[in-house]
Amino acid sequence: MAKDKDYLFKIISKRIADTDFSGYTFQYPPLFSWKAKDAESKVGDAWEKALSVKNNHLGIYVHVPFCKQRCTYCRYFSEELNDQGELDRYLNLLKKETNLLKKYFKNQKIHSLYIGGGTPAILDLDQLKKLFDHLYDSFDLSVCKQTVFEGNPDFLSLTKLRLLKKYKVNRLTIGVQSLDQKVINLVNRFQTSGSFQKCIKNARKVGIESINIDLMVGLPQQDSSSFLKTLEEVISLGPDMIHLHPFYPTNLTIFSKENKKVTQPEIIKREKMSHVGQLILQKNGYKENEFDANSKSKADVNIQLADAMEYNSSFLGLGPGAVSHVAGRLRYVNANSIAGYEKSLNDNSLPVLSMCELNSKDDMIYFVISCLRYGKVDKKKFKKIFNKNIDDIFSKEIAYLARREKLENTEDFLLPKFSDLGDYSILSKYFYDKKFIAYCEKEFSVEKIKEDGELYF
Repeated sequence: MAKDKDYLFKIISKRIADTDFSGYTFQYPPLFSWKAKDAESKVGDAWEKALSVKNNHLGIYVHVPFCKQRCTYCRYFSEELNDQGELDRYLNLLKKETNLLKKYFKNQKIHSLYIGGGTPAILDLDQLKKLFDHLYDSFDLSVCKQTVFEGNPDFLSLTKLRLLKKYKVNRLTIGVQSLDQKVINLVNRFQTSGSFQKCIKNARKVGIESINIDLMVGLPQQDSSSFLKTLEEVISLGPDMIHLHPFYPTNLTIFSKENKKVTQPEIIKREKMSHVGQLILQKNGYKENEFDANSKSKADVNIQLADAMEYNSSFLGLGPGAVSHVAGRLRYVNANSIAGYEKSLNDNSLPVLSMCELNSKDDMIYFVISCLRYGKVDKKKFKKIFNKNIDDIFSKEIAYLARREKLENTEDFLLPKFSDLGDYSILSKYFYDKKFIAYCEKEFSVEKIKEDGELYF
């Protein structure tokens, strides 16, 4: 039975990877199970009820879904930019969406603001001013603890970085992926030699407090020498946090759409490089964080992501393809096309693609599986958030995984003993709701499982 369930959870993991274009946080229930029926009508009601009381960790995520060109490894929603005028149209639509929602947030202070993509830095100076001014006019950002901005180094000029600092950006995520130009070219990434080194120095110059670097491991024709050379150079420039992202080519990537595959030897090489990379980071003072990647200080974590896990906080997603979480009530996602996003807003409707109403246990499951991903589940925090004892709610699941020696159940924590990310992806799903598991057993028949083809773990 365990093998049957393990295999089912492996298939569910693949389905999640092949359908979730949002990428920003974990979703539970998974996005593939969300429905469109009556979605828009329920969003306003959910926000109104949720925000009738004070929310101390409320976040806003803004998705800018444009890139100079689309990297072949990317699975998130973005489109290639044809002309700068498309960004003006996007900003006007974003303003319409914000105007439909801001009334619910008028008495709430925003704890975190995250502007991601895509490539938000592709906005020019006037467009960035327009974006920030509108956000500041629409929401109370007076005590916002963290403002995060993502960017490709080629679009982060000194002038633009000064503007970001003016608008209180205090955490900058620079997408680098690799400093090997051959590897960069092979994945169709727009990034010129020397742009990253110049960008990080300018970011320090203008006084941005925390700098996070995204690197990928196991890209096509990226050998150990190439990866280690990139990692060592990045470390030498002293960023505050470094993310190592294994290359998983889901069906949403151009790589997979071109019928390319990652071979078993390449998977083994990727895992070895990831392991060595982690050891090097720790040796150089980049410690593992409870809710994020390796950093020099816990202060460098993405607060919005940490809040979503640690406090089960709500966050509002704005822009095409953005996900929102109304804690205890609703998860929903915006239209994942510019055309669909525009059509709804031109009709004065929220651009909701699909949503999932949450029952009393769904956010508990989300808390457990997301905390397991980052090292431990704090029982006292669970009790504080949900007013329940985790050992009572999940007694069977905890006992089962403990018998398999995949989980240690202490007085204060659940400590995972997973061998790798693949192990986590399978075993954490034992905490899924039984009705949802039954739905998946019915949905993923033997025939459908066979059609799914290659797995990622």
